[in-house]
Amino acid sequence: MNKYLVPSALVAMASASPAALVHRYDFETDGLATDIVGTADGTLYGSATITGGSLNTTNVLGQLDGSGLPQNGVGLPASTVAGMNGAFTIELWTNYSFGGSSFTTAFSFSDGTTSNYVLGTPARGGSPYPSSIAVIGGGTSGGEQLARGQYFDNGSHHWVITYDGTDLTYYQDASTDLAGFNTTNSFSATISVPGLDLSSLTQIGLAGGAPWGDNSATGSMLDFRLYDHAVTAAQVAQLNALGANASNAQISAVVPEPAATLLGSLGALGLLRRRRKA
Repeated sequence: MNKYLVPSALVAMASASPAALVHRYDFETDGLATDIVGTADGTLYGSATITGGSLNTTNVLGQLDGSGLPQNGVGLPASTVAGMNGAFTIELWTNYSFGGSSFTTAFSFSDGTTSNYVLGTPARGGSPYPSSIAVIGGGTSGGEQLARGQYFDNGSHHWVITYDGTDLTYYQDASTDLAGFNTTNSFSATISVPGLDLSSLTQIGLAGGAPWGDNSATGSMLDFRLYDHAVTAAQVAQLNALGANASNAQISAVVPEPAATLLGSLGALGLLRRRRKA
């Protein structure tokens, strides 16, 4: 046996480790919101369609209908956020345009009330019309907080929202100050929301499903992804470079499961130790 080789069992364990990407909706099958990583398939509602590789919606009422279902868009099951009571990352790719009204919905995680949610809005209703990730409740204290950035109802964009257990940061096209928008308007892309528990927000909508009386965003969502830990700024840039049509393998190469990364490091350490002893 070659003493310089990493044991095959260690290699097998590393390769078998799951990726940090736990749910992904790429909308590649017409009419179906299939989870191509996990088992949390979504359901299509209202006039929304899934065709041509995207979830397509218009500016019509997308608010929750009172029974926890979006009136327009895609509803995801509560199992989507099961166990996600700490760090997480939300990633999506959209191509939205102004639809004639404010406060439209890109995505919503809530308990069905206006006091517990994580809500993504492409453009808010007053000048300078910032895009925002709004957080209230969900285990946090105080009133609504906003991580803000440039309006996102003006074409193709990449959203990444990371939460490390304390701070939530909103990346727009891999930037926290896209086109200097936040600097100009004295906004911040980061908010402190310790205690945020995504698993408590089990009424989930894509392009609809807000607990407020908001419409669905006008345009298309090309991809929606959910990770079980906070990705780094460098990983956000790499994901942005991969684009909306990246394969699961490409995504997992950028954002591996932390346990797999640790296992790989331990394997490398063991190999180094054997070499030093040789």
